[in-house]
Amino acid sequence: MKATAFGISVCIFLPTQVFSAALETSNQSIAIFLQPKNYAEFSTVFVDANISGNTYRPEANNPSTYTESSTQDFVNPFYLSNAALKLQLDPHWSAGLIYEQPFATDIGYTLNPVASSPDDLVNAIRFKLNTDNLTALVGYQPNQSWNIYTGLSYQSLKTHLKISGQSMGLLVDYTGDLKKDSASGWLTGVSYQRPEYALQSSLTYRSKIRHRQHFQEQISTVPAIPLLNLASSQNTTIETPQSVNLEFQTGITANHLIYGSVRWVNWQNFKITSPLISSDSNTPVALVDYQTDQWSTTLGLAHVFNEKFTSTVDIGLDSGSGNPASTLSPSDGFYSFGVGGFYNIDTHLFIAAGIKYLKFNKAKIQQDQNGSGSLFGPLSSVNNNDAFVYGMKVGYRF
Repeated sequence: MKATAFGISVCIFLPTQVFSAALETSNQSIAIFLQPKNYAEFSTVFVDANISGNTYRPEANNPSTYTESSTQDFVNPFYLSNAALKLQLDPHWSAGLIYEQPFATDIGYTLNPVASSPDDLVNAIRFKLNTDNLTALVGYQPNQSWNIYTGLSYQSLKTHLKISGQSMGLLVDYTGDLKKDSASGWLTGVSYQRPEYALQSSLTYRSKIRHRQHFQEQISTVPAIPLLNLASSQNTTIETPQSVNLEFQTGITANHLIYGSVRWVNWQNFKITSPLISSDSNTPVALVDYQTDQWSTTLGLAHVFNEKFTSTVDIGLDSGSGNPASTLSPSDGFYSFGVGGFYNIDTHLFIAAGIKYLKFNKAKIQQDQNGSGSLFGPLSSVNNNDAFVYGMKVGYRF
């Protein structure tokens, strides 16, 4: 297994670990930092999700009476990109850089909220969040088996949120813009490996990252009611969550290897609160929050055909966030099935590609929705939602 162990360890972490619970779009793996010698890679994924359900539509002549209306597909397709560089400075010290986009979402749908036509005043959502994360790592290898590493992460975060809805024939728009902010966090971990058995394991902790951001908010009504038209420009605090990753792989025969991961993310402490809406409340009003922490796991098998080509197959499970069904959380966790392949072009250059299918669990329906994500439109039912994730990676050893 020794001759192919390196190839497999790069291949198994194909760039398809996206669309997990809450806002997560990356499992924040540090597997590339554990590769031998010097290594660089670039990866990209395309996510095509089919997520929809039914929401409540007020009757035109009796706004207190609601009927169901389809949301259509309200998660827009998106791309994500990662890049990494690892340098072996000497037999005992290594350094690396990892760029990724760990948290993101792009939710949008409109059920024709037109002010001049009460028949069409229903509900509309646009929620877009982007992060960019650059992690610098340094590792110490006292021997060939152990690697003790630590590092700093520099993260940027920006968000746009708009919620429109009808109430008694009145269209109310809420708009919130969190200006781009950058902040730092840290990580640390330990790895144990035995290359002759293709054995590699790592345990990594990442801290939360606290952003202090300028939050511009506005509430407007149509027709205009001055007492309800409000604006605010204040600072607020958002903390992207802490996490723990356990990753492993080991050879089981000359041509087969099993691999897997277990990940915990502290989403229960994540909140985006509104200073404007909270001004008349004793407790902060959360625009976005989650009820439970996330647990996810992956288990896979790699088969080595020859020195050039390796294939992989894996299954996965994500626990979800525990929120009731809404346009913020239409699903609650998922099961996944993925296949991939890895091809050595030469001794220095390789290409890997993979596809993953995600079958989402239906979030619980809660007619009188309060608490987590309650400002988003509640769903009266959830469809059989799923997604396809397509990934490609190019790596260079030097």
